[in-house]
This record gives sequence, structure tokens and C-alpha cells, in this order.
Amino acid sequence: MPVEAPYLLTGRVALISGSSRGIGAAMAVDFAEAGARVIVTARQQEKADAVAANIREAGGEAEAYAYDASVPAAGARLVAAIHRDIGQLDILVNNAAILRPHVIAKLSESEFDEIFAVNTRAAVFLCQACRPLLEQSADAAIVNITAAGAHSPMEGIGAYCASKAAMVNFTRTLAREWTASGIRVNALTPGSVATDMILPTDPARRAEFEKNMASQNLMQRLADPVEIARAARFLVSPAASFITGQTLIVDGGLLA
Repeated sequence: MPVEAPYLLTGRVALISGSSRGIGAAMAVDFAEAGARVIVTARQQEKADAVAANIREAGGEAEAYAYDASVPAAGARLVAAIHRDIGQLDILVNNAAILRPHVIAKLSESEFDEIFAVNTRAAVFLCQACRPLLEQSADAAIVNITAAGAHSPMEGIGAYCASKAAMVNFTRTLAREWTASGIRVNALTPGSVATDMILPTDPARRAEFEKNMASQNLMQRLADPVEIARAARFLVSPAASFITGQTLIVDGGLLA
């Protein structure tokens, strides 16, 4: 058996929420290169279409669906469409998330509700909606993308950190409840990654922000999104067949 074989995803169907940019798009491309048929999602259909088209142009398999994680029952509708159009699901990656920077004193109730709706509620109920299809898979796996703030609180993004900490806990609970049904459930915590969600738009501020972020981890650099994507692929691959209920931290030593 080739060394690479346990890390391949040939013949498997992978749903990645929030996969039109950043880490999500990197995972979509990486999973497709490893042989998976990837389901790309974004709030806007055209953004999901663009990533899926790029994957197909490179020789991979990809489908695109609009999915707004802030809308209740959107996950159930998405999975119903996947069941109708594809009829198979082996992998779920909950990556869709939002960030609303605020110190707690200025956090509004609407912002709190929005953050938990997208980062926590949507992920939990997407898992629930996907379960019937995942149970039919010979090698089902869920990965919930969390954040360093889930493990170490960070000033100015308290609600975001709390929503991700909740997903760490949910991950362990889901693993306890679903592993016996053949579904492995793990979490992945990225560290300092240069993505549009967190970087300032002003070029000068962006450069300074990246420099400050890089200085906080032991490797003194930011991660490329593909480095996070490869870690996620490991968790959903046969190479991680005995791993469930765990959180893999890929942070360049940020939390060391």
C-alpha cells in the first residue's frame, strides 16, 4: 500500500460550510485534490459556484450550494438538497463563522445572538441534519473548526471566543453520542492565519496587523490556509481512523 493511501479521500463526499474563501476554500481545493467530491457552500450562490468551477477546471469534482448559517433550518434544507442531488455524504466540516469584534461592555444582544447563531447553533444543527446520511457511510467524519480563543480568552472578541469554546464542548459530546454509530467527531483549532475575516482592509494596517499576529506564536509567522486544510484532511481521512472526541491544535505554538 502506498504511503499516501491513508490520506486520500477517493470516493467520499465532503460538505464544507463557508468554503468560498480563506480556510474553507483551501479545504475545498485540498479535499478535491485528495479525491473527494466536494460540496462548496457560501451565502451567495455565485461565490460557491466560483470555487466549485475552479475545482472542476483543475480536474476535481465539486458541487455548489447557497447556505446562510444565520438562518434557522437552512442546514436542514441544504442537506435535503444534497440527499436529492447526490444521495451520499461522508464528511462534514463546520467552518462557517463570523467575527464581531467588541469588548463585552459594548457587545449588543443582537451581535451576541448573531455570533452564536452562526458559530454554534448552525454547526450543531447541521451536524444533526447530516447524521442520517453520515450513518450510511463506511467512514464518516465530522470536523468542527474552532479558534485559539476557545482555549484562551482574548480581549475584544469575547463572544466569538465563547461561541467557539462551546463547539469544543459540543464536539466531545457528539463524539460520545455518535461514535458508536460510525461517525467520528473531532475539532480543529487554527492559530494565526491570514484570512479576510480578520485582516484589516487598509494595506498599511494590514501589514502591521500581520506582523503583530506572527510575533505571538513560536514559529514567528502566519499559517497559510493550506496548512490548516491539510490538518483537516488528516482528521477526516483513514489515517485518523482511531481519533474521535479530540481537538487538534494547529497554531504554530500560539497556545504553547
